[in-house]
Amino acid sequence: MKEKLLNNLGLKLSSLVLAFAVWMAVVNISNPVIYDSQVVPVEVRNEDVLEAANLAYEIFGKDAVTVSYQVRTRDRSLVKASDFHAYVDLKDYNVTGAIPITVEINKDKENLVKGDTITAKPMVIRIITEELQRKKFDLQVRITGDAEDGYAPGVVTLSPDNVTVEGPESQIGKINHMGIEINVDNANGDLNSVASPIFYDANGNKLLDLGDKVTVSRQEIEYHVSVLKAKNLSLNFEVTGEVAKGYRYTGVESSVKSVPVIGTKSILASLSTLSVASDKLNIDGATSDKVIQLDLSQYLPPSTSVAREEYKNVTVKLKVEPLTTRTFTLKLKDLDKKGAEADYDYTFDKETSDVTIKGLKEDLDALTEDNLNAVLDLSGQETGPNPGMLTFEVSGGFEVVGYTPFNVTAAHKNPGPGTEESATASSTEESESQ
Repeated sequence: MKEKLLNNLGLKLSSLVLAFAVWMAVVNISNPVIYDSQVVPVEVRNEDVLEAANLAYEIFGKDAVTVSYQVRTRDRSLVKASDFHAYVDLKDYNVTGAIPITVEINKDKENLVKGDTITAKPMVIRIITEELQRKKFDLQVRITGDAEDGYAPGVVTLSPDNVTVEGPESQIGKINHMGIEINVDNANGDLNSVASPIFYDANGNKLLDLGDKVTVSRQEIEYHVSVLKAKNLSLNFEVTGEVAKGYRYTGVESSVKSVPVIGTKSILASLSTLSVASDKLNIDGATSDKVIQLDLSQYLPPSTSVAREEYKNVTVKLKVEPLTTRTFTLKLKDLDKKGAEADYDYTFDKETSDVTIKGLKEDLDALTEDNLNAVLDLSGQETGPNPGMLTFEVSGGFEVVGYTPFNVTAAHKNPGPGTEESATASSTEESESQ
C-alpha cells in the first residue's frame, strides 16, 4: 500500500498544485477582486482641545473624504459609505493646520474589505484657527406693530435681560448689539411670551450668516409687556434765542412726532399737546443745525407717564440755515406806477434797476420778479430830474437789501407861460429862427 502511494509521488503533487491553481482561477474569474470607493464625511474629534486653548476652528475646503478599497464583485453592494468612519483628532493639531485623516471600517464588514487596501484622499484636512471670543450683550427691545386704538405698550420686562455670545473673533466683531422683537398688533392687554435673540450690525440690520460656530447662552428670552390705556400727544417744542447774524432758524425736526402718554381718563381728556420747554432748545448765536437729546418724560403733566422707554431718549434737530442774496433786474418802464400826474411825462436815465433780495437759497430759487410786487413811486415828483423811488411787497422770509439808484425826469406835457419849461421852449424857438 505504501509503495502504491509513493509511486509517481512527484506527478501526484504536481497534479494537486495544478488542481488548486485551476480552482483559484475559476473562483477569481467568477468573483474577481475590484476597486471601489465611497464619499465619507469627516468627523472632528476632541474639539475641546482647541476650546481649552481659547481657539475656534474652521475646516478649510471640503469636510468629506473619498475612501478607496478592494472588494469582491459579489460583495460590492454590501459595503456602504456608512460602514466607514473617517475622522481627524484635534489632539494632533499643529501649527501647520494639517491633520491626518484616519479611516476605520465596521467590524461586521472587515471580512468583505481588505483592510490593507483602504486609503483616503485627501490624506489630511487643513484646519484654520482664530481666537475664541466671549462677549456679553444687554438685550434691546424692538416693538413692532400697533396696539389697539387707545392703547399703547408700556414697560417691557425681559428674563434674562442679557446673553453671552461665544464664537470666532471675526464673527463676534460683526455684532453691534442684540435684542428681541415683540409684535403688539391689536393688543389691548398685557403680553407674555418668549422670543429668540437677534444679532444686529451697527446700522440696525439683522445678521443672519454668522455660522454655527457662534453660540448664544440662551435661545429663548421670556418677556412681559404691559399694554395700557394711552393717548398720543403731539409735540410743541418751545425754541428760544436768536441765531447769528446772516443766519435764520427754519424749524425743528424730531425723531418722533407724538408721544403716547398714560394717565387717568380725566387727565388724558384735558390734554392734546405736550409742550417741551428746555434750556437745550436755545439757539443763541447758532450758525448751524443744533442736535440735542431730550427725555420727554421730564415734561409730562403730573400723574402721567410715557408709555414706552424709547421716548426717554428722543433726538431733536433745531435747523439753522445761512442767508444768501440774489439779484433781480427790473425794467423801469414796465413797472406799476404810483402817484403819477396825468399831465406829466416821466423819463428815466436808466432802463433797468437791479434789486438785491436776501433770504434762504431754496426760497430765492423759487422767487421771480413778479413776486417782488415792485411799484415806482412818483408821488410829489417836481419838474426836472428826481431820485427814483421803488417800493416792494414781498412775502415773509425775504428782505430787500437795496436797488441800484436811478433818476426820474418829470416834464409837463403842455407847459404854460412863465414856467421854466415854457421859457426853455421859447429860447429854443428863437435859436431856431435865427
